[in-house]
Amino acid sequence: MELKFKDQAISVTPKEFALLGLFLKNPQKVYSRDHLLSSIWGLQSQIDDRTIDSHIRNLREKLRNGGFPIDNHLFTVWGVGYKWIKGNAER
Repeated sequence: MELKFKDQAISVTPKEFALLGLFLKNPQKVYSRDHLLSSIWGLQSQIDDRTIDSHIRNLREKLRNGGFPIDNHLFTVWGVGYKWIKGNAER
């Protein structure tokens, strides 16, 4: 999968793309790791919930390397999960 930011191509995996899509559809919503696993991998998935952390870390790195200000948008909600914030809104 490929994203573009300011004419910069950013390659992401299908799972990273799906995660980003879910966040963008529902900004401000906090997603637990379990919810992300069931939404992206399916209910019958045997994947550890820390797999989400790895995918999020990789997605952040790829977007950051592509020049996107990811640190202004994708936040970790400690003990809960992750959320996307539009613009420069407060956490």
